[in-house]
Amino acid sequence: MASVIPPDLELFLTGWLRSNITDVAGLQVGNRIPDDYDGSYPLVVVRDDGGTQSADRVTFDRSIGVNVLGWTRNDTKPCRDLAARVYGVLTGEPGILIGFAEGSRICAVVPDGCNGPYPVGEDAAWCHYYMTVEYSTAGIRQP
Repeated sequence: MASVIPPDLELFLTGWLRSNITDVAGLQVGNRIPDDYDGSYPLVVVRDDGGTQSADRVTFDRSIGVNVLGWTRNDTKPCRDLAARVYGVLTGEPGILIGFAEGSRICAVVPDGCNGPYPVGEDAAWCHYYMTVEYSTAGIRQP
């Protein structure tokens, strides 16, 4: 019996960000914060927080949490600027193009689910911003 599963947006979006933000020195993009992260390089972390499956069982709404970290708490502008760029790449005009990219399962950006970037207050030496992005996606048919 066939089933439909949600796409791996963490894998797709990390690649999309790497290919669309290439001018930030030392930028790393992944799906988790390394245990030994010390803020010495800019880091974007993409996390798929799940979502609902449509009644027709072939599309999924996916909520994506994105963390942008780096620099220092006393120098927030570079981190904030990078967070704004990440948001733009994931939701703006590239957000339209993202649905046509090779390997994309994204059908639409869901504006009500796009929020931020917000500064995150934490006891760390680096600056931290957070945002959410929501997409409507096509599921993947499994045999």
